[in-house]
Amino acid sequence: MKTLIVGAGPVGLAAALALKARGVSDDITVLEAAAQNAVSFGDRNIALSSASWRFLTKLGVAVGASERAPIRQVEITQRGAFGLICLDASDVSAVELGAASPYPALKTALDNATHAAGIQIVYGAKVSSVQHVAQHAEVHLVSGEQMRADCVVLADGAGSDLVAEFKRIERDSGQIAVITRVSASKPRPSVAFERFTDGGALALIPRADKDWTVIWARPRADAERMLQLDAASLGDEINTAFGNTMGELTLTAKLTSYPLVWRFVEPRASGAIVALGNAAQGLHPVAAQGLNLGLADAQQFAAVMAKKASSTAATLASFARQRGIDRVARIGFTGLLAYGFDRGGWLFDVPRGLGLTAVQMLPPLRRELTRRLAL
Repeated sequence: MKTLIVGAGPVGLAAALALKARGVSDDITVLEAAAQNAVSFGDRNIALSSASWRFLTKLGVAVGASERAPIRQVEITQRGAFGLICLDASDVSAVELGAASPYPALKTALDNATHAAGIQIVYGAKVSSVQHVAQHAEVHLVSGEQMRADCVVLADGAGSDLVAEFKRIERDSGQIAVITRVSASKPRPSVAFERFTDGGALALIPRADKDWTVIWARPRADAERMLQLDAASLGDEINTAFGNTMGELTLTAKLTSYPLVWRFVEPRASGAIVALGNAAQGLHPVAAQGLNLGLADAQQFAAVMAKKASSTAATLASFARQRGIDRVARIGFTGLLAYGFDRGGWLFDVPRGLGLTAVQMLPPLRRELTRRLAL
C-alpha cells in the first residue's frame, strides 16, 4: 500500500513509523513544506504522558536522559482559595506520569528513527490540495507535481485546509497563551504545576535544563498588556499569581505568545484521506492534552490499518468512529478546566475548592484521574 503523509511534525512522523512497524505499508513518503534545516519551535517544551513515551519508545524514538525532565507529580490548585489535587506516579505504581522534552530534541529523535526505518521525507514539498481519485487520493503540490496514493494522511497541523469536504469548526477562546521560562530559588524537581487564576490557567512544566516553562492563558487584552511589560514587572505578576511554592521565580527568557483557538474538523476521514492530530482538532493547552491526543490518533490509526479487512475508505471511517469518544472526552475535559476555573469570586471558588478536595480525599477517584491523564 502506498501512503503519503502531509506534515513531518511529531504526529506525522509517529504515524509513518507506526505504519512501518506494523507492516501496513513499505511505501511511505512524508511531505514537508518547510526546508530541511528550517528552525521552528526552538524553545518549546513538550510535555508528554507516560503512554505517549511508551508508544514513541516502541517506535525506536530515543530522546536522551539529559533531554528529558521527568514528571512524577502534578499539583493542581486555584489562586486565592482552598483546594488541592496532587497526582503522584506512586499512586498508580508508575515511575513517572510523563516527561517534558525540548521540541528540537524530540523532533531530532523522530527524524533519526524515521531515517533508520528507511522512510523518505521530502522537504520543501508544499501541498496545495488533496483530492479523491476513484479509490485513491491525489496530492497536488504548489510546484505543479501530482502524487497518487492508496491513503493520504493529513498531519500538517492547525493550518490544514487541503480537503474541501473537511469542514473546520473554530472558536476563538478569547485568550492568548503567554509563554516564558523561569528559574526557581527553591526548585521542586519532577513536579509540574497547574494553578487556576482569574482569567486563565497558569502552568509550570519542568525543563531538562532545570528551568520551568511558564504557560499562562490570559484574556486577550491582558495578554497584550503583559507583552509590553519589562522583565521585572512580568516576574512580579507571575510570582503573585503562582505563590511561593518554589520560592522566588526569575525570568530567564523573553515572553512569547500565541492565540488559543478551539478547532474541530468533521468529517476527519473521507475516502482514502484522513486527518490526525492538530489537523483534526485543536485543544486548549490546559492539562497538556494536545500532542498526547495526536499521538494517540497515530497509534490507533496504525492499529486499525493493520487490521484492514475491507476498503481503505471503510477502514478510515471505522478509525474515525473509534477515535470519537476519546477525542470528545479530551476536548470536553480541557474545556471544563479552561472555562470552569477562570472565574473568581467565592460563588465559584468554594464549589471548585470542594471539588478539588473531594478528588484528593478519595484515592480511587484520584487514581482514576491519574490513569486517564498519564497511563
